[in-house]
Amino acid sequence: MIEKNISNSHLKKKAQSKLALSISFFGLILTSTGYLYHSKGVIFLFYIFNFVFFYNLIIYFFLKKLYLKTNHYK
Repeated sequence: MIEKNISNSHLKKKAQSKLALSISFFGLILTSTGYLYHSKGVIFLFYIFNFVFFYNLIIYFFLKKLYLKTNHYK
């Protein structure tokens, strides 16, 4: 029972991480047009979304690596 709860909790975290990754990627794509229009505000948002995207990417890969190690709960 505990192993199933741990597995379900990990899958929820992985799904939330994937959602955050896709949202930050969408924001990154939208704000990348700031370089085309030379808008300082949009370029600043681009750097913020860039940081958030790579932060979420690292978390996603750590969760994926942890899931591969603990796959025996399935």
